[in-house]
Amino acid sequence: MSSKSRGYASVFVCDDSAAERFLLGQRIQEQRNLYLAGAASTAFGAVRAIEASQPDVVILDHLHHDGDLSVIVGAIRDAVQGIKVVVHSGLPANRIVGVASADAYVHKTSEPDVLWQAIHKVFAAD
Repeated sequence: MSSKSRGYASVFVCDDSAAERFLLGQRIQEQRNLYLAGAASTAFGAVRAIEASQPDVVILDHLHHDGDLSVIVGAIRDAVQGIKVVVHSGLPANRIVGVASADAYVHKTSEPDVLWQAIHKVFAAD
């Protein structure tokens, strides 16, 4: 049975900050309709873990890479069909190359409810 049919979204966190991964993980576990599927510090290093855990949504930091974010989003989508990607970054969206390839963008200074709403919105979208 899929997590969607059970009424919750499984979420994978990918952020280069250990503190951010920990805090997001804790906050996800406090949400009644979210489940923490895993976490990783690098996007490309996380692809195998994402493939193994089959989450519904990935929260993806821009990870200070020099490339196009759409390459990472593409690798994640190749690993898990139908996965949703929410970019969660301290950079403004207009400064992240390839951010449009994601399903949503939330700035890290936004209230936590904005992130949870974005996760639920992309999860509910078909």
